[in-house]
Amino acid sequence: MALDDAQLAACYRRLERPLYNTLYRLLWDPQACMDVMHDACLAVWAKRATVDAARVDALVTAAALNLARNERRWQSLRHWLPWRDESLPEPLGEDSALSKAEATELRAALAALPEREREVLVLAEFMGLSTAEIAEALGIPPGTVGSRRHHAVKKLAQRYAPAIGAARDA
Repeated sequence: MALDDAQLAACYRRLERPLYNTLYRLLWDPQACMDVMHDACLAVWAKRATVDAARVDALVTAAALNLARNERRWQSLRHWLPWRDESLPEPLGEDSALSKAEATELRAALAALPEREREVLVLAEFMGLSTAEIAEALGIPPGTVGSRRHHAVKKLAQRYAPAIGAARDA
């Protein structure tokens, strides 16, 4: 059951916005997000002869997350380069209701989460995946997805809510 180009193109169209927004919350770099998305599709395309079309969304998502982990490691090594733009651009197709200060606080709160919890949270909240879909994409049991999501939400609420309250009071 080989994957054809129309099936991969349809997958890309389905995942383009939600996957980009998910990767954005992990990488905070628009160009890196686009590069990761394209590289993930290319990786799946390279193995198209063995890819089940019913699992293509999960495979592209898993590949993108693996590539995003690699990109985060590279970002941590090159963060000191003077040409790096630290601005906070908007994700694709989102009209942000957050002020710049709130967006910065949210970014810091998400960055403070352990990577595994952050991945589960952004897949659920920004990509809209179900527990079963997240479990398949990450290769973990559904119970682990629920546990990681619970811990991520709890930590995010503890860190983010007080910071926003303080910013609004100022």
